[in-house]
Amino acid sequence: MSLTERDERFAEVFGRNLTRCRERLGITQEDLGFLAGLHRTAVGQLERGDRVARTDTLVRLCGSLDVAPEALLAGLRWRPTQITQGAFEIGPAEASQSTEAKKPPEQRSRAKKEQAAKSSEGQE
Repeated sequence: MSLTERDERFAEVFGRNLTRCRERLGITQEDLGFLAGLHRTAVGQLERGDRVARTDTLVRLCGSLDVAPEALLAGLRWRPTQITQGAFEIGPAEASQSTEAKKPPEQRSRAKKEQAAKSSEGQE
């Protein structure tokens, strides 16, 4: 799976943080891989930013380095997309209205009364 540009930047920062924490502890990539249950090449890929750690890998690395997740996630932050309030768009509706609906309200009510009078005459 290829990383997007945004993911690549994330992976690079995470990798630098991981390298810094590992070197501060004075252990090799191989040592960290052993402690975290990862192959040393996986540690190298994470440090170079070639891949992004899964959540379980993050927890393993933090436990192995005896650091909080914040140490490996330093400088990384998610900014949610801005949500805007929706609005109705009102456009011409003339074509979709029936001829009765196009009449002014007073003409519609008169037409309904006339139609009701005709219906009641026919029932008698």
